[in-house]
Amino acid sequence: MFSNIIQSVISRKDLVRHELELVDEAMKNLLCANFLHNRQILSLMMNGKRMRSILFLNLTKRFHDSSMEHSDMFEKQVWTIALIESLHLASLIHDDIIDDNPSRRGVDSCQKILGRKFSVLFSDYIFAHTSKKFLRIHRGNQFIQNIFLKECSSTALGAVLEQGLTLESSIKECLRVASLKTSSFFKLSCFMGSYLSTNNFQLSLKAATFGTCFGIIYQIQNDLDCYKFKDSSESEDYIQQNITLPVLILNNSLRFNAFNVRETPQIHYEKIQEKLSSREFKVVLESLIGKYIEIIDAFLESML
Repeated sequence: MFSNIIQSVISRKDLVRHELELVDEAMKNLLCANFLHNRQILSLMMNGKRMRSILFLNLTKRFHDSSMEHSDMFEKQVWTIALIESLHLASLIHDDIIDDNPSRRGVDSCQKILGRKFSVLFSDYIFAHTSKKFLRIHRGNQFIQNIFLKECSSTALGAVLEQGLTLESSIKECLRVASLKTSSFFKLSCFMGSYLSTNNFQLSLKAATFGTCFGIIYQIQNDLDCYKFKDSSESEDYIQQNITLPVLILNNSLRFNAFNVRETPQIHYEKIQEKLSSREFKVVLESLIGKYIEIIDAFLESML
């Protein structure tokens, strides 16, 4: 439903391909110095879409000229987004541990490869190591440091609140979880990409608002994609009965029990798919996220 918006960001990847290579190199230097012997970790780390990097780098590219490429500021920008991407990776490893996911990004997950114990320790190492380096890179700038720590805290809070969602939770609560857990690093990436290039708080605040809205839409699309598989056994959200926005809309607005155990899983799953593709579902969803779409469209048109 929102794949066109996401694709509009992905399409900007070619504009910053060289910079993305530098970000990947920085991540390798940061995370693999002590783990380079394990190529499976490297494969997991380098297999993402780099959505946050694409947004960050397109914003920095808009506001600085090519002569900055070998400057200290450019190096700081590359390291800043590499650190944010590394923190995002750590959060994914945590998610896979909590959900007992065997795969991530089309390859075996870290916990599948190396076990839960190592994965917990490795993700904790990433959080600690990257946070320390971020604060060192931006030492002397307490404003930037505070924003970074706030969004890291927000991501963790969102993960905690997500565990408390039930079928009785409100749609507002679910959107808040998305705005914290998923949007925080999008928000941080967009704010930093703008602020490090312009030092303009108001402009960067608009970028941060876009990042929040984009993160929410990104999460909703991810939730919908979990119900696009032909076989119910392939849908992780369905099997684990995860509380997501589509599920709450079905349950609260359309009065359809998304976790009906009286029917065979495949039949019930296909009914969910039918409901999710119905006009009544789309009307409810669009009424909830229309304001986010407006902000995203306006920002993409004027800023990126």
